[in-house]
Amino acid sequence: MIKHYIQFAVFPLFALLLTACSKDDTDDNPPSQNVTRWECILFGSYPANEVVSSSFNAVDDYALVDGDVIVDAALYSQLEHAQWTNDDTEIDGRRYHRLNATGAVSHSDNSPQHYRWTDADAWHYFAYAPIKWRILKQTGDKAVLLADRMPDTCPFNDTYDDTSWSDCSLRRWLNSEFLNRAFTSSEIAAIEETDVKNVPNYYFGTDCGPDTKDRVFVLSESETFSSPLAVEYGFTDKDYGDDPARRFRSTLYAKCRGAWWSPVEKFRGVSFWFMRTVGYTKANVVYVGESGDTYNRGIVVTCDDSAVLPAITLNLSKADYQQTSPVYSTDIIQ
Repeated sequence: MIKHYIQFAVFPLFALLLTACSKDDTDDNPPSQNVTRWECILFGSYPANEVVSSSFNAVDDYALVDGDVIVDAALYSQLEHAQWTNDDTEIDGRRYHRLNATGAVSHSDNSPQHYRWTDADAWHYFAYAPIKWRILKQTGDKAVLLADRMPDTCPFNDTYDDTSWSDCSLRRWLNSEFLNRAFTSSEIAAIEETDVKNVPNYYFGTDCGPDTKDRVFVLSESETFSSPLAVEYGFTDKDYGDDPARRFRSTLYAKCRGAWWSPVEKFRGVSFWFMRTVGYTKANVVYVGESGDTYNRGIVVTCDDSAVLPAITLNLSKADYQQTSPVYSTDIIQ
């Protein structure tokens, strides 16, 4: 059994960050096989849970988790009559966001494994919820965090052209619209600018452009397989085969915006996500499928139903965050 231990001189709450453990290793009922455990925190917030007045059938039940749908006719009525600024409002101290089909990346009323838009003009209302982050690595008071659920969807690039992380639409969107919606100004101040390395595609050698500095980014091939860093982050060192650690679900808001989910029995409800590594050409981008496999050849950069899995580097000494329940790499095995 491989064990990953990262010891810290400060912030002892996360002294044991990543551990492959068995059922007897802890008392809080982890899965009964060797797994990776990530400690987690809540930081920032984002639209996530849909408020409806009665029944909900826009998404298959198996693709939902508890809390995704809030059935509350009185609250729904308040939201219908609320005053909105940039499609945001606040009721009783809680923030809400509204969305219709014009604000979705893609929408349809009958596309399998996609949110069913029966009325493109109707508003859909979403409550903001804290973003849960997995701690991939901590050095001193700085922690590399990866979202536990994919909060949104966005194409890697708006146009079908050769591109790279440095000049793609996704990078611009993450470091502007997403950043400003997910975090307050004081929270943004606690997010470090990360030195983002963009090495060539592992198999095809495709140039992935210059290195960048970003507050928000997505992971690369070398951070999710085939490197000591990937193993340190809690992933397998192979890109092939099912790696539960690379499986993620999207939020209901991300699905409403266009994210696809899997109907396959073993991976039901899991979405796929882009890396920042381009594929066999620079008009393709590597992605991780619902099984946890990495598809190094890639998919077209304009693909509009991939969910986004953001990462940040947080200065814990400057951040107002909350510890929350840990996550195990086998949590998304059905």
